[in-house]
Amino acid sequence: MRSSLTIFALIVSTAVGAFAGAIERDHLFKRGGPEICTANLDGSGEPDAQVTKDCCAAVDHEAYFNEAFKQCWPYSGPAGNSIDTGAMVDCCSSRDRGSRAV
Repeated sequence: MRSSLTIFALIVSTAVGAFAGAIERDHLFKRGGPEICTANLDGSGEPDAQVTKDCCAAVDHEAYFNEAFKQCWPYSGPAGNSIDTGAMVDCCSSRDRGSRAV
């Protein structure tokens, strides 16, 4: 009984933390996993590693540019969801590039 209560408490606290982490500065942000900027505005085409690196650094989120994969990754790894997808889209498009999740 005690262990099932502990497991339930962990599940609830994780869910609350995940939701609360997405609320910043009175906005609800869409968060996602790894992202890249692409050569074409519609998200197709070859990845643009330099623009991806620039945007990954410019966007205010918990992520880093993975040099091996040439992608913007959440600090928690490729299964994480801390990348601000909307801000990445805006950043890539401001440099005449598309974007997509990978």
